[in-house]
Order: sequence, then structure tokens, then C-alpha cells
Amino acid sequence: MKNTLFLSAKTIAISKRTMVMLFCCGVLGVTLSTSSCKSYKVDKEFSEGIIEYTIIYDEGQPFKHDPKLRPDKMVVKFKDNNTINKIEGLSGGFMFSMVQNYKENQVYTLIKILGKKIFLSESINDGRYPYAYTEMPSISIQKTDEKIVFMGLNCAKAIATFNDSLGHSFEILYTNELAINNPNRNTPFEEIDGIMLKFSAVLMKQNMQIVASSIKSREIPDDEFILPKGYEQIDEDTLEDIFELMQ
Repeated sequence: MKNTLFLSAKTIAISKRTMVMLFCCGVLGVTLSTSSCKSYKVDKEFSEGIIEYTIIYDEGQPFKHDPKLRPDKMVVKFKDNNTINKIEGLSGGFMFSMVQNYKENQVYTLIKILGKKIFLSESINDGRYPYAYTEMPSISIQKTDEKIVFMGLNCAKAIATFNDSLGHSFEILYTNELAINNPNRNTPFEEIDGIMLKFSAVLMKQNMQIVASSIKSREIPDDEFILPKGYEQIDEDTLEDIFELMQ
């Protein structure tokens, strides 16, 4: 029987595609505006830690919902090639996470909204991208020879283009100086062989940048990458209904 979740479309200001792109940016996407690059000292070659991203909006553009409802932060934790990406909104009333656990061969999409906790479980090796990427256009990526130091890390740059009617192009800045093997596996960014750190895009007529603001070596508990207790399992149809209400 399909699970039901009662939400108000006026309450939620996050579209499915916006959530998809935010999570692509977490372990994947990085777009660079070279004029804003700064240098930071970062310990290199650690395989366990936290990357924090700031989400920046162009406040001069119209937005039909309360701008305060938009998420302004994303956190990525990684250990032993496992990752968890998390964004929050509604002053903590909304949380969307994607957990990739390669030991369990599972991807968990977790949503917590207005006290309701739900999850979708998928196999990593079932021959397709996780459900959260289903509405994301395919991407053409062209790597360049340009090298840039960003946050104290040596980064390479690529140009990516969405294969849709808009054909929006953006730069990708990525590094392989963090010890995570094949970080973009099982995503539309599989061609990028490094961690992406800065990204800009136009989504739902909203100009935004997602910028790595902090990279830290930290011990991460193993239970960060397993399914937490208290979540109710749903199917893809139910998740689709929920995403529709969020638009």
C-alpha cells in the first residue's frame, strides 16, 4: 500500500530538480568563477572528513516563496569511500540526505519534514543512477588543461553542459588531493575523477552558487553511513508524489 504524506506546496520552497543539483554539487559538482578564488591551507591526502558548502542566491531576482525558506548550507561527510550529503531548510524543519554505503551496496535517500521521517533504498550496482538524479539532464563534459589552486588544493577545471533545451554551461573545479577513490561513481558526473568544490547554476529561474567553505579532516562514526532508526520505507511512486508537492 502506498504511503501518504500530507504537505503544503506553499510551505515547501524546494523543487525536485533543485534538490537533485544540490546533491550533485556535494560530492560531484563544482563550478568555478575564477575571479572569486582564494587560497586556504588544507591538510591533504586524508580519507575521512567533512566538506561544508555555502549556498548563495542572487537576492535581486524574484522568488514566489519566502526566500528565507531556501536552504543556505550543505554538508558532505566522507569515510572509506562512503559519503553522506545533507541539506536543511525551514529552520531545521526540512532535511534531505543521500547516503552512499559501498560496503552495503546501498544508496539511501532520506527525507525528514515536519516530523515525518521517510527513506528510499536502492542498490548501487543496479545499472542506473539513484532515483534523485532521474530528472537531471544528461551532461557533456570537456576537460581542460587549466590548473587552479582553490582552498589550498591543486584543482583541475572542466566545462560541463546540460543536454537540454537551455544548454546551460558551467565550469567544474575538482581535486584529487583528497583520498576518496572514484568519488563520482554512480552519478552523471562519472567522468570527473576528483572531488568537486565550487558550483554555480541557474535553477527554476534562480541564480545560485554552491561554494565549499570548509574542508576538515575529522573522525566520522561508521553509523553516519547506515540507515538511521525511526525512518519509514517508501517506494519510488510515493517519493515522486512528495517531490511533486514540493514544487
